[in-house]
Amino acid sequence: MITGSTSPWLYEDFKDLMEHGQMRRAVKLSRELSECIGRPIYFSHTNKPHHAVSNLDAPTVFVHLNPGSYTGDTSSPEKFYAEKWNKDYFFKENELPHSAGLDEVISAYKKWRMEYAHNRFIKNNEIDNFDLKQACFLLHWPNSGIDLKKEDLKDRNTQRHNIVNVIDQKLQLELFPYASSEIDTHSIVQALEKKPDIIAPYIENLFNIIVQHPRRYVLFGSRLYQSVFRTYHSKIQSIIDFEESEQRFSGITQNRLSFSFMRLNWKGTKLNIGIAHSFARRDLPNAFDKMANYGQLCYEHFIKCEKK
Repeated sequence: MITGSTSPWLYEDFKDLMEHGQMRRAVKLSRELSECIGRPIYFSHTNKPHHAVSNLDAPTVFVHLNPGSYTGDTSSPEKFYAEKWNKDYFFKENELPHSAGLDEVISAYKKWRMEYAHNRFIKNNEIDNFDLKQACFLLHWPNSGIDLKKEDLKDRNTQRHNIVNVIDQKLQLELFPYASSEIDTHSIVQALEKKPDIIAPYIENLFNIIVQHPRRYVLFGSRLYQSVFRTYHSKIQSIIDFEESEQRFSGITQNRLSFSFMRLNWKGTKLNIGIAHSFARRDLPNAFDKMANYGQLCYEHFIKCEKK
């Protein structure tokens, strides 16, 4: 289902790929961040971006930092920035004629995105721990709009059901829609504090999409977002109406897990948001029950804060 408006960057990025072989916004982001923090930081300007094209009215939104993927030849800035989009491969992969224009390219991208989960996890029988962790985390969030099975989380059929639905039935957004092989969260916060204008448009793009529809849950999967919103609040414009103290949970894993609640005001729309600080923790790779337990505790804390 496609309702609402996706980011206008979707069209701008693919227009850039068609006309210049690069997404100029991604190039600008890499260069400005690298200059700001004093060392190279690369976001792919040639791989397909991650823009929301479906479930734009979903009751549950989960925001991550950026898609992980091959970034390109980063052996030197010169080689990285000289890379161009492999148009022939994209056209062949998507069975497009050489005469295809921008509208056809974007339609092919939307089709790929909407069929991605089924093709990868049902047709090709793959499993991805990151997406399974999302499903387990959301198991005990009622009325999420996501059909998830709670029984036998190690069963492959249950996993495939949950992993497809957690992708297909929520709105997943990325702060940066461009791939990178790694991302240094400390450097992102550092750059936001030093030159907020570099990252502010990406924060604003997120919220402009989120407030298009009523949401039940708006969740962010990294501790980074607490610093990002506080810095945006102090450096750009006031957006935080209420912030609860960080909630820490012990007894689930050896290291404590944590979660934060904020109430934001974006252009007159109130947003109750949750920040899962420990979502990407490496000590929860296959611990599905522990991730579900963590998610349930986060939900209970979210509900308490929501009433304040």
